[in-house]
Amino acid sequence: MVVVKLPEAKLGFVLLPRHWVVERDVAWATHFRRLARNYERLAATLAGRHDLAFTCFLLDAAPIHSLDVKFITGSSANEVNAMESDRASRIVDVLSREGYRAVVCRLPEHVVMLTGYQPVLGNSFCVASLNRQEELEIRLLVPGDEEDLIPPDTAATIKTFSEETLEYISTTIPSVRQPLTDLLQEAQLHGRVLVGFEGGRSPIAATYTQIGIPGDNTLNLLREILPEAHWRDATDALEELASVKTKAEMAMIRQAEEVARQGFQAAHDAVRVGATEADVHGATYAALLRAGYATGGVERVMAHVHVMAGARAALAYRAFNLTSDKAIERGDTVSVQMEVSLNGYWAELTRPFFAEEADDTWRRAHAACVAAQDAAMKVIRAGISGHDADAAARDVMRAAGFGDAFKHGLGHGFGFQAINHAAAPILHPASQQVLRANMVHNMEPAVYLEGKGGIRLNDNVLVNIDGGEVISSAIPRDLDWLVVKG
Repeated sequence: MVVVKLPEAKLGFVLLPRHWVVERDVAWATHFRRLARNYERLAATLAGRHDLAFTCFLLDAAPIHSLDVKFITGSSANEVNAMESDRASRIVDVLSREGYRAVVCRLPEHVVMLTGYQPVLGNSFCVASLNRQEELEIRLLVPGDEEDLIPPDTAATIKTFSEETLEYISTTIPSVRQPLTDLLQEAQLHGRVLVGFEGGRSPIAATYTQIGIPGDNTLNLLREILPEAHWRDATDALEELASVKTKAEMAMIRQAEEVARQGFQAAHDAVRVGATEADVHGATYAALLRAGYATGGVERVMAHVHVMAGARAALAYRAFNLTSDKAIERGDTVSVQMEVSLNGYWAELTRPFFAEEADDTWRRAHAACVAAQDAAMKVIRAGISGHDADAAARDVMRAAGFGDAFKHGLGHGFGFQAINHAAAPILHPASQQVLRANMVHNMEPAVYLEGKGGIRLNDNVLVNIDGGEVISSAIPRDLDWLVVKG
């Protein structure tokens, strides 16, 4: 028996994570007429009918409890993919706990997390299912043009489709109907099994100029293919999986941090009086691409750069930053934000540069941001709340006289997405989320002064059991480097 307790940090009504299982099982029992319409004279007979009914359920959907986790790949049905065994174990644990027999995903960030393959067009389907031997099986349906992008031993089955040839032209849903049906049947998702789909509440990390996204037409197709299955929004489960990174995933993120370091060096070298925001943007972007593609094992590099100088930098607290053709003037703050992805694994950082000089206000603001980061790092560890981590930094900013100028939360999770302010762990005054080991988040104390400028010191942190590690520490934050002369 599993006891589901009310989370200690919650007050009032709370949706318990396993409460629905009882109602679901009682509802399923009504599919048997003898349990829904008839009445038995003997209690033993009724109990026996229930035993028979739930035996049918178990035969229809084998019990899913994580033991020895195996990841079935295309090369061998008994082979464990060592690189992904940690991720596979976590997928099995979450699917098992939530009662899922499978999840079906289209969003590129979810496909990357589940397989290591980064889709381009957003039209790929990934089916992650648990078989009767309690092993994780990955199946992919991808555009034919993307088949060669899939790493070896990624999936037990890879099927392809085409939306256009010289004989016909179509769209995604009609083109995938038959091969997706075959894929789901191969996964043996028969009867009243629980299958997860993407509810779509999170922002999407675009992987190309424009990408396909799952909507009602995708869910309607899935329901048409598996009409007896119970379809449930698996967003919570997918976000939980994405919040904790494996060692292999952290290795890719660390490589992205190094590429970012080279990008900031290029930005530093490009900042000068008379140069435009666009000039700094262009030099930084080119350096990110060069460094990214020079990194071993990297096939896909994506980068975004945002440069805001002078009074425009005071607006960098907004949900988006945009580069312009503004010329940099002496004494301007120059905020350079970047997001860089290697094979679908992101880093997101910011450095404030100063053209020729930093006045006393900016020197104090910079010192406050450095001290705020240091204060946060003293408390960041597994088990602390996002509220407490934010408070450690915010108290420093307030004491330095910049409390009102720090206009956003301290940080949020990243890795499979570049910027999602709702990604765990959220470090914010209103956050009750608890940091867990192997989560990664940014840490961005800032000062925005209307009409004058703005600075943000944004670093990336890996949460450990007994502390945190600044994984972007190779990027300088000292004032001597940030003040660019010459």
